[in-house]
Amino acid sequence: PPYGAFDYHVKAAAPNPLIMWSVDTLDWKTKNVESTVKSVNSATDGDIVLMHDIHSPTIAAAEILIPELVRRGYQLVTVSELAEYRGDGMQAGSVYFSFK
Repeated sequence: PPYGAFDYHVKAAAPNPLIMWSVDTLDWKTKNVESTVKSVNSATDGDIVLMHDIHSPTIAAAEILIPELVRRGYQLVTVSELAEYRGDGMQAGSVYFSFK
């Protein structure tokens, strides 16, 4: 949900799962490549990382992060793929922050 805002009413009305994040880069706020890279370096297996591709520093950070994470052995996947790999079915109206 926008801004990560939800309550009981949103959950009850949601026709899809509510996907949140476990790593918030704050890229929209800092608009700083180094800060974004540093925040993602704390990510671990199963985390959902929030980044906004509308900001050019975020894109620059992704160009650094993606090869580095792959080099470390991470596989970058969509949330649906992550849930499938973990064997967790997602339910409408349920909230997911990660799949650890």
